Amino acid sequence: MNRLNRTKIEEALQDCLNHIARDTYPTEWKPTDNVIRCCGLDSQHGIELACDLESRLGIEIPLKENPLVLDDDGEDKKRARTFGEVVDYLTALAS
Repeated sequence: MNRLNRTKIEEALQDCLNHIARDTYPTEWKPTDNVIRCCGLDSQHGIELACDLESRLGIEIPLKENPLVLDDDGEDKKRARTFGEVVDYLTALAS
């Protein structure tokens, strides 16, 4: 089985975001970049992103989780994930 490493996950995420964001896609990602703000996306784009990432990476993203949005400590507060947080999230799912 081909294990996913962080580099492969980053590349897949960049490809998926490029496909979704098109003209608003940044040329270079920093781990602290807010994915939604940098690409002009909204949380609904998370559904498209999740489907694309599942297909490319061969992982399953739970239906109730949005790769672009993070629950903050279970208090129903939500905020956009940074690029690094999305990679961390996907890496955890892949392991």
